[in-house]
Amino acid sequence: MTDGFEYAIKDWAEIKDNYENGNLIIGNGASVALHQKFRFDSLKEEAEKLRLFNDDISKLFIEFDTSDFELILRLVWHAKLINKHLGIVDQKLDSAYENIKQALIKVVKEVHCEHSDIADQLPQLYQFTKQFRTVVSLNYDLILYWILMYGNRNEDGHRFKDCFQGSGLFRNNWQDLRNPIRKEKEVTLSLYQHGNLSIFRDAKNTETKVQRGDFEGLLEVITSQWEDNKIPLFVAEGTGTKKLESIKSSSYLSTIFYEVLPDLITQKANLVIYGWSLGKQESHLVKQIFKNKQSGKVAISIFQNNQEECHRIYRLIKNEKVAPNIEIEFFDSQSSGCWNNP
Repeated sequence: MTDGFEYAIKDWAEIKDNYENGNLIIGNGASVALHQKFRFDSLKEEAEKLRLFNDDISKLFIEFDTSDFELILRLVWHAKLINKHLGIVDQKLDSAYENIKQALIKVVKEVHCEHSDIADQLPQLYQFTKQFRTVVSLNYDLILYWILMYGNRNEDGHRFKDCFQGSGLFRNNWQDLRNPIRKEKEVTLSLYQHGNLSIFRDAKNTETKVQRGDFEGLLEVITSQWEDNKIPLFVAEGTGTKKLESIKSSSYLSTIFYEVLPDLITQKANLVIYGWSLGKQESHLVKQIFKNKQSGKVAISIFQNNQEECHRIYRLIKNEKVAPNIEIEFFDSQSSGCWNNP
């Protein structure tokens, strides 16, 4: 319902100065804008279309009332590790683990584009993202990783930092990385609220990231590292409650949720949201981002003058008293200068 009132949907060029040195959140719409392969609803549904599950795995999704691929993989993996340490041989469990692991690898390769498919868009993506202090991706794909790799090859004084050290471990005092060192003039921190295909956890819940300097074959390298002693860390699907449970199970994801999200809107920094609809399944993120916010600006991308979306988002933030004092403005997701639009 729009009640006949239309919100102004501005060009990015009109408002960008308000968000210089601000923060950015990118959602699935950002990835879809780059390649149609990302236009899928559920990894589980894609795997079912490809008939990658055996009956035992299908039953597990039903039994645990979830569509979260990573959760089922983690549960079966934990059971397998316990059996191993107790000296229990269970061929059915081993078979189930191998089935879901291979299914995940196959479906990820099916729905993820290759680097070469979007390589020509990386210069524009870099120019857009480098103007922000922080970029938080809600996607588990490799797009932001590729932007980081591309940008850090340019010797222009700007540096992307994902807060993982050379050893692959996350740096707990991540705030210190905002400070430029050596030849750096500006720094953008990049973080993954729902994890990433390149981040793993082992049996002791130690979380590490694959460090690689080459673009080509990155997805292949990552999937080859999904071994029995570690699994990928990402939140795939599920309700807001289920997603929040997954976030709380991870030290890295919890750090972003509790320390980074509430700091995205400050007196000195405004927030841009691109390609994220602030849907019901992410209500936990919305509350955390706008928690105790008394002032500030947020710019939200809108695709093809969707006024119903404007009204829904405005009501969500303002009328439901999530953040009644925040100033909201909408901008055209296809306007010049924003995301992948030259």
